[in-house]
Amino acid sequence: MFAAFLSTLCGTLLSVCVTALAAFAVTLIFKTSTTTNFAQGSIAALGCYVTADMLNKYGIPVYLGVLIGMAVGVLVGLFIDIAIFRNGKNVNAVGKQIITMGIVSIVLGGIPLVFGTPESIPFEAFYNTQKAGVSPNFIIPAFGGEVVITKHALICLIITVVVLGTIFLLLKFSRWGLGVRATASNEFTAELMGINSHFITAVSWAIAGALGVLAAVMYAGSGTAINATFMTTVQVNAFLAGILGGFSTFYGPVLGAVCIPVAASCIGFLANFPAFSGISRWNMVIVYVLMLIVILIRPQGLLGKPVAKKV
Repeated sequence: MFAAFLSTLCGTLLSVCVTALAAFAVTLIFKTSTTTNFAQGSIAALGCYVTADMLNKYGIPVYLGVLIGMAVGVLVGLFIDIAIFRNGKNVNAVGKQIITMGIVSIVLGGIPLVFGTPESIPFEAFYNTQKAGVSPNFIIPAFGGEVVITKHALICLIITVVVLGTIFLLLKFSRWGLGVRATASNEFTAELMGINSHFITAVSWAIAGALGVLAAVMYAGSGTAINATFMTTVQVNAFLAGILGGFSTFYGPVLGAVCIPVAASCIGFLANFPAFSGISRWNMVIVYVLMLIVILIRPQGLLGKPVAKKV
């Protein structure tokens, strides 16, 4: 039974990776541009469509197709910041959110015009499992049973750890990271200190766009059907992860991104016991209720810091 529980936890690896990348992207924009980007999921879907076209129509290798899709996410992010947000700098937080919702409508309407309206696009996973005799899983004997880990999820975990680890190191030790932290603290003061806040926000939007596309490619690579809205659930969970972990830190939302899929998986595992046979249909509802309880106890999030204002 314990081996089955470990397999269940391993089954959340892909969801953790996708949610963590999406949550960090949302947090990066929130910290530097003081807005929640509701267009993050649609931008990710656009880049994923480009990657799928590169792979399926032109036969480009997976890694190169992913880089092209991420480049599209970078360009879209730069365009939004430079052409839209920079001209609406004095718009309040609600106005900025409405702008991102308008971008959602444009992107969701544009994807079918450019790529057609297929129900799904066949997508090659990072690890080619179509070869004869090649298993898509690692099977590890343990605790009197077998722990199953998909190769795709394991590769995605390695990529996520490397990417987020590199970004966290840059945030801590690079001049760009210092500029991001200063801009996130107070943009006006950062400018007085000689920090180019325009450059900081532009790079942040670019990185967020690339991370969103990478998350979408990972999600689609598992065999998930692709459509213009397939990243919506991931985006919602990314926002919830930020709230749960605390938007006041960069690492809090990543912790929240780990907690949500793992909690949902653990609750779903209870369905293996007769007393909880129907609980799997309610696992996300229960997770959201638990999140509400945590937020009531700690409104700033698990790792968030209380905001203190001088009167």
